[in-house]
Order: sequence, then structure tokens, then C-alpha cells
Amino acid sequence: MQVKSWSPALVLAVGTSLFLGLQTQAQKVSPAPAQDSPAARPQEKTGAKDQGKPDGSTTHPVELNLMIAGLGRDGCDVEVKPGNRGSRFQAQTLHVRSQGKAKFLFRDIELRGADRTCTFAITVRETGQASRTIYRGFRITPRADADRAASGTQSFTCFMSSPSKLAGLARSDQTRQ
Repeated sequence: MQVKSWSPALVLAVGTSLFLGLQTQAQKVSPAPAQDSPAARPQEKTGAKDQGKPDGSTTHPVELNLMIAGLGRDGCDVEVKPGNRGSRFQAQTLHVRSQGKAKFLFRDIELRGADRTCTFAITVRETGQASRTIYRGFRITPRADADRAASGTQSFTCFMSSPSKLAGLARSDQTRQ
């Protein structure tokens, strides 16, 4: 009976001493925390999240083409910004002439949702009219890493009417047929 009680105690004592011995040797090999400073690691870059910019591996370039019908001689100002929290990019503003064609290039769209949909909030400001915001979504197609370098930007065309044209259609004194 005593043989059975001594064998588990011996295994426990040897296992504990081996574990503690390996742990102390690992601490001797690893560098001290004081030496682990940013100046000692010049090759390591700071994270993109710390800088407020998206990571290069998760960004997508998109070209947004706007076609605005019914603009006056003065044209309008167009502001494009993220439509919801599912996508993040830098807002852009552009003055559109009376032809109604505009081209926006977004190089750093970061998608936060699993559906890969980028939503744009397009605000059109025309003189003498109230500003109008239109929301449009664009699903970004996934690409392999090999195709990412070779392929260009994805293009999205949005057709819309100017606020002055819509205001002319909404007059109550006219009857629409």
C-alpha cells in the first residue's frame, strides 16, 4: 500500500521541479522589459489604427461617376461622404458644371461589414434650392491578392436629378399627365 502512495507524490514533485526549472531558464533567455523600447525596434511600423488610417490590406479603390440631369448654368456643389458606419473613407467635395458630369476617385475605402457594401451619401447643393441628400450603395467585389495589384479600380455610375428639376416637377399649379 505504501508503494502506491509514494509513486504519485514522486511524479508530482519531479514534474513541479521540471516546470519551475524550465520557466526560470526561459526568463533568463528573454530580453528585459527595459530593453524592449520603440527605439530598439526601428524596423517595426506603428499600427494603422493608431494613425487613424485604414490598413492597406483592407482598403478598396472605387471610382464614382455622377450624372446629374437638369442643372442650371451655375451648376452645383456635390459632397460625397460615407452613408453609414459600414464603410469608412475621406469625404470629398466638388463643383459640378452645367453638363452634370462628375468623377470622384476614392482610393482608401475601408469596409467594416461582412456584406462588402459601400454606402455613399451624396449631397447636392444648388443655388436657390434646398440641399438634397441621396444615398446609394455599391457592392465591392472580392479580389484575390494576386489580382489586386494587376486590376484597376472598380467603377460605379450614379444617375440623379438636380434639386431645381425636382422642384419644377413638384409645383402644385401644374397638372401632370
